[in-house]
Formats: sequence, C-alpha cells, structure tokens
Amino acid sequence: MPILKFNGASEEQVKQYAKKIDELVDLIVAKPEAILMINNNNNVYVAENTNKRVYVEVDWLARPEEARIALVKHLTDFFGGDGITVSVKFTEINKNLYVNNNRMG
Repeated sequence: MPILKFNGASEEQVKQYAKKIDELVDLIVAKPEAILMINNNNNVYVAENTNKRVYVEVDWLARPEEARIALVKHLTDFFGGDGITVSVKFTEINKNLYVNNNRMG
C-alpha cells in the first residue's frame, strides 16, 4: 500500500499526478486501489535564491531498489523542471500499518 504525501506541490498538481496511478501500477507493482495520494498542503521554505522544492514522503511495504528509482524518476519528471528540486523520502511500513484491523506486510 504505497502512500505518497506531497509537500510544496499545489492541490491541482497532486490531482493531476493522481491521474497517473495506472502508470505507477506497473512501475512499483501495486494495485491501483492500494495507492493513496495525500496533499499535505504544506509550503516548503528554503533559503533565498534556492530552487523551489517539492518534498514527497512515500510510505510503503518494502520494494526493490529498481522500484524506488523508477518512482523517483516518475515524480521528478512530473514535478521537476523550471528550477524545481524534487526530493523523495521512503519509509518502509512493514508490519506497522493496519487496514480494517488487518496488519499489512
């Protein structure tokens, strides 16, 4: 169950990215209904004359490095450009997530 949490991105950007769930299914091997996207509505503040930042937190069950690299590229291709820096942090939630009373992982 990948959960992508976006900081520094607009609600509209996250909505547009959510339309790409079918692309993510193949990249990270997940069911489309298991992928959640959350717009944290947080601004990201950086030093003056520094690129704008989009910071994405990904909580998921352990996946191979290739899946991480593919997701980072997908996120950077969508949110990056025009001087925007995209950072992605992964957290493995193996056996630490419960859905409807069932432990995942």
